[in-house]
Amino acid sequence: MRTYGGATGEERAAARRRRLMESGLELFAGQGYAHTSMRAVLRHAGVKDRYFAESFTSLDDLMAALMRDIYEEQITRCAEAIATDQPLRDRARSVIDAVVGLSLEDPRKGRVKLTESLGAGPLTARERRLGLHRMSGLVDSLLREGLRDSRIDPTTLSVAVVGAVSEMLLSWFNGELAISREELVDQGLFLFEAVTAHASSPSRE
Repeated sequence: MRTYGGATGEERAAARRRRLMESGLELFAGQGYAHTSMRAVLRHAGVKDRYFAESFTSLDDLMAALMRDIYEEQITRCAEAIATDQPLRDRARSVIDAVVGLSLEDPRKGRVKLTESLGAGPLTARERRLGLHRMSGLVDSLLREGLRDSRIDPTTLSVAVVGAVSEMLLSWFNGELAISREELVDQGLFLFEAVTAHASSPSRE
């Protein structure tokens, strides 16, 4: 295998892809997806024009790749929280805190996931749906613990819980909710507990 500067062609291509993704994250979060051009990403990354197509078909494809990575990181953290031997309440709180924490630790990821991704194209929309679906699956596994009421469909409710917490996080991230991170996590937990309290009650039918 031929090398150049000590790196193979595959390694150089991978490095260019990483630079494009880092630049995409920086620009999409900083100036917005709608105000970012492919040329701007290339300039920021220091990559020649011809190499964009090596990794991505469009800016939407680049945004979709970022969303895929962000959700992968989030879901990994949440799955680790669920896999512990802590009580259900503590694990649910850890899951919500992990979601909030990811947006705080790197606000660029929060901005891209919560706001800028909404203005991208169909590839990004698909990744967002897949990410939310995977998150709903994790919440579903928590809701099923101790389920007693046969009228409750945990799969449906898990979608509702994930959607509600996502909207709470978006409003908080945009400064529309004047509460602390701990208070935000608590409110998300209260929502989860309200659902599980009913789901764990015997049916009155």
